[in-house]
Amino acid sequence: MRTAYAFGLAAFLAVSPAMAQVIIGGGDNDAARHEAQAQQDRADAHQDMNQAHRDAAVGNYGAAAQEQRDAHHDWRQAQHQQHDANHDSNGGVTVQIR
Repeated sequence: MRTAYAFGLAAFLAVSPAMAQVIIGGGDNDAARHEAQAQQDRADAHQDMNQAHRDAAVGNYGAAAQEQRDAHHDWRQAQHQQHDANHDSNGGVTVQIR
């Protein structure tokens, strides 16, 4: 049984690469830049939503709907940037095995 195990392990090692490449990298530590972009995206979302309210108040419902879509897009972008900022501030580490 041990002999079969040893031959199996030897066969596995023979057909697999000699050494795997391991790459360990830190985050880009750009938390401040991501946070600033998130704040800008939130400000844009507020501006779009205010414009949507103004458009709706004068009966321009098509433009109001478009401004709302733009505001939701800006909110999603802000959330992504905030996630990236949190990831960077926590010292995210990437490990790749090739």
